[in-house]
Amino acid sequence: MRSLNIQSNSGNYEVKFYNTISEIQKQIGESIVIVDSNVYDLYKKYFKSNPIVFNCTEQSKTLDGAIVLFRELINRKVKSNGKLYVVGGGILQDIAGFVCSTYCRGIEYHLVPTTLLSQCDSCIGGKTSINFESVKNILGTFYPPSKIHICTKFINTLTDEDYLSGMGEIIKFNILKDTLSNMQDDSSIEDLILDALSYKCSIIEIDEFDKKERKFLNFGHTFGHAIESTSKYIVPHGTGVLIGILIANKVSNILGLLSSNKESDIFDLILPYISHQPLQEEWFKFKDLLSVIKHDKKNTGTINMVLITNEQPLIVPIESQKVLEQAVKNVYASIRLRNKIS
Repeated sequence: MRSLNIQSNSGNYEVKFYNTISEIQKQIGESIVIVDSNVYDLYKKYFKSNPIVFNCTEQSKTLDGAIVLFRELINRKVKSNGKLYVVGGGILQDIAGFVCSTYCRGIEYHLVPTTLLSQCDSCIGGKTSINFESVKNILGTFYPPSKIHICTKFINTLTDEDYLSGMGEIIKFNILKDTLSNMQDDSSIEDLILDALSYKCSIIEIDEFDKKERKFLNFGHTFGHAIESTSKYIVPHGTGVLIGILIANKVSNILGLLSSNKESDIFDLILPYISHQPLQEEWFKFKDLLSVIKHDKKNTGTINMVLITNEQPLIVPIESQKVLEQAVKNVYASIRLRNKIS
């Protein structure tokens, strides 16, 4: 059974891989479970007790949604020594982690990630968050789980869109490592997940609280989050990140930091993972994207972007809005053109 140990200032924790969902069910036992409503509908037979079923959308990842979960915990008389299992994707991890970090000043929770994106990325690192008004992930804590239980069988019931969204984060990690061309078609999905988690682990153990090195993991997120928002979350997170990476690479190329050949090579490798996603021109209106970015929690006045170069990633303050606008227009036009040709 494969595993990964993660060092954290809040307490070390383990990621463990299982061959079957039934093995995870045995781990859960009679513990209280918070489960994504879609996961519950698909895997109802694995939930013997009376779970807390939560409808997971970006619109429910709010204070109101957190209140629903707080009420459930109070009604079930969960005390400070309580333990929860959180079964779902990144949205549920965000809000349930936030609730667990604040209920009784913090209770133990275990994660059972059920999407590729949550298995390869968001399950580790300890970030919890909820949206407030129109601002994504503006409220949150650092509160890692006690343990993470992964079974890739959950991936079998993902939509193609959700699967490709998860691949977006795996591709991001490989670009940052400069190993994108080494991704093997015959690699198992478990291999890809473990490789992604191992890389992220190497970063968060150096910089758990997002002060320096961990910021590189925001590669593609500046415009990725913005496109998620302008599309009203029709564009899923991982797909938005890949489009954001293309925009970041175009910015890097305009600034003379990234060669046209390398930019083109990465574009060619990414395109098959986003070509399924219908894109509307109005989602790429620069004024709207800029408005979202200015409200992003990572924005401190100047727009700082993670850019890859011919040598290594950098965090670069972007002073010229014209450069950003040019990059957005160019990438949108290039995606449309290439999709028409193919």
